[in-house]
Amino acid sequence: MPWKTFDYRGDKVWVRVLEGGKPIVRRGLVELRYKRGAIKSYKTSRENIEDLDDEAEIELLSDEDFGGRSTTNATQIREQPKQAADAQTIVIHTDGACSGNPGPAGLGVHIVRPDSITEISEYIGEATNNVAELRAILRAIEALEESEREQKIHLYTDSGWSLGVLIGGWKAKKNVALIDKIKVRLPEFPNLELLKVRGHAGQEGNEEADALATRAVRVEGDSVRERKR
Repeated sequence: MPWKTFDYRGDKVWVRVLEGGKPIVRRGLVELRYKRGAIKSYKTSRENIEDLDDEAEIELLSDEDFGGRSTTNATQIREQPKQAADAQTIVIHTDGACSGNPGPAGLGVHIVRPDSITEISEYIGEATNNVAELRAILRAIEALEESEREQKIHLYTDSGWSLGVLIGGWKAKKNVALIDKIKVRLPEFPNLELLKVRGHAGQEGNEEADALATRAVRVEGDSVRERKR
């Protein structure tokens, strides 16, 4: 079930929403929880919560993430690929970093090919975290070769919001041009899957992408490194 952050009387809270990002309203009330992982939920009037617009986070969370039983989800956002990676699969992890929101931002892309590893770290100037996440995904696609169009590609991001607006049918109020630019490129790689990974959970690839994005912000510079596996 998707959950999205809203402002509630000065606090950022998680609200249960539809796949399009709109709060689920029952008898005029919405369900909210004060933080990710909280067990206790509260009800309040829809009028009491305000959109965070570009600063909002949207994540695909099960009841298990809030301390309850897991539920089945029918959205297009997945953590597991349709087919497991094999020796020829290109595995990509992307991440965005932002010091403040908005603030100095950077992107990180970690690409594992059958015979090489490419690490991209780029500073993108003042931006929001959501923009950094999207720019990282776009940069990863741009880094793919013409000869790789038919290869199986698994592209992982820890940004549930990015996946929501790209493949989950969620409506975006901002960054529409950037989102559309990515959507135009996706069909060029018919075997590319966009997948969700949990951030800051020690996941190989995600940790490297995070470090690359953070480094870009720290040094305010770019680097591309390629090495053999």
